[in-house]
Amino acid sequence: MKRLLHPLSYIMLFVFYSSLAVALRNPATLLLVFLLAWLSEFRQGARLLVLRLAKLQKIGWLIFSLVIIQLIFRREGEVILSAGFVKIYSEALSSSAFLSLRIMIIYLCAISLSSLDFSLYRSAFSAIHLPEEISFMVSYMIHLIPEYTSRFKDQLQELKERGIRIRKLGLAQKISLYKILSLSAIANIILQSGKQAIALELRGFRSRGKRSSLYIHKFTLRDLAIYLWMLAVLMLSICLTSSWYKSCILFTML
Repeated sequence: MKRLLHPLSYIMLFVFYSSLAVALRNPATLLLVFLLAWLSEFRQGARLLVLRLAKLQKIGWLIFSLVIIQLIFRREGEVILSAGFVKIYSEALSSSAFLSLRIMIIYLCAISLSSLDFSLYRSAFSAIHLPEEISFMVSYMIHLIPEYTSRFKDQLQELKERGIRIRKLGLAQKISLYKILSLSAIANIILQSGKQAIALELRGFRSRGKRSSLYIHKFTLRDLAIYLWMLAVLMLSICLTSSWYKSCILFTML
C-alpha cells in the first residue's frame, strides 16, 4: 500500500501522541488521544484495528499490577468504597485510569513506529539532514524488543519440536533453560546488528557526494494537513484541560 504521509510526518504524529499521553491530565482528553492512536492505522483495514486492540493483552498484567498498587497504596481524595480494612479513594481511581491510558497510548504508538524499517527512518531523518547513524540507531532500538521477543518464541518452538516440554521441568531447570535462551536471543540480535552495520558500510552510507535512494519520499499537502491536525488537537487538548481545571476549582469552592 502506498504511503499516505512522508515518514517524518508519520513519526512526528506518533511522537506527538506519546507526548500528549505523558503531558495531559484530563481523562476525557487522554481517552481522545487513545482513540486517535488506535485509529491511526485505519487505512490497513478493520482487521488490523482489532489486532491492535488484541495486542494490548500483552501489557495487561502490567496495567493490572499498576492499578492494584494505586488502589492499595494511594490514599487521597474521598472514600469511594469501604469494605473492612480495604478502602478505595477517588484519587486512586483517577490515577489508575490516567496511568492505564498513558501506557496503552505509548504502547500503540510504539507498535506503529516498530512497523517502519530502516529505509523509512533514513528517509525521515535525511529530510532534516540528520546523519544515517542516527537512523540506524533509532531503527535498531525500536525493533530491539519485538525482535528479541520473536527470537525467544522461535527458540521455544524449536524446543517443543524436539520433544522438550518446559511445563514438565522443575523450577531450577526452567530458570537455567530460560537463562540460556535469553542469552542466546541477545547474542543473535547482536550478531544481526553487526551484519546490518557491515551491509550499510558496503552500501557506502557514510560516503561523500550526492546520495541516492531506491525509495524517494516527498512532502505533499497531506503532510501539511497532518501538521495542522496536530496543532488543532493540541489546541483542543489545552482548551479541555483548562476547562477541566476550572471545573475542579469551582467544585472545590462550592
